Amino acid sequence: MSAILFPEAMCLVEPVSGQVSWGANQLWYGDLWQRKAGCGPSTAASLIFYQKQKQRLLQRKPLLSSRQCLLDQMMEMWNYIQPGPGGVNRVSQFTEGLEKYRAAQNLNFEISAMAIAEDPSQRCGWPQVSQFVETALKQDEPVAFLNLCAGEEKRIDEWHWVMISTLNPEAGIITFLDESKIKEADLALWLRSTTKRGGFVTLHWPPKHSDL
Repeated sequence: MSAILFPEAMCLVEPVSGQVSWGANQLWYGDLWQRKAGCGPSTAASLIFYQKQKQRLLQRKPLLSSRQCLLDQMMEMWNYIQPGPGGVNRVSQFTEGLEKYRAAQNLNFEISAMAIAEDPSQRCGWPQVSQFVETALKQDEPVAFLNLCAGEEKRIDEWHWVMISTLNPEAGIITFLDESKIKEADLALWLRSTTKRGGFVTLHWPPKHSDL
């Protein structure tokens, strides 16, 4: 099993209601179009937010606990990852937005991506996909996952981005954050049965940095 080291960094608690949120939720956006098409910038915000939380832990600061802190990051990422008529339906849209954000914020993270072809004969196999995800998680880097068609794995919403936090490479099972909930799915089954393209993106940060 490979997993991010600090899952608690993505646990947010509303001070008044006590409601617990695990990661971002595009429904937090105020605008209707943002709520409908905002899974891409929301997931990108989660990748950045996790890194910010890790920095706070390393600096012995308390974790940010209000969902407003993550919503602020979501609003910022919306400026760089702008959904088109079909949302953010390509890995390249996601990575190009992150590149713009990196340049604007003068950050030095590296962007790694793996695109999954629509044609099964052109598609990466499970060993390559599991290695990509596992390598990132072992470096404590969550993985953004684009699913346009769930195939036989119906536990993942279609035409959607989510953040993967754990992987069991032998069983092919992932844990991911979506709608501020912790969910589970069979990623190997998805890879075998999806009929559309998809992909994965992760951000690699230098071992020591304090630029967030």
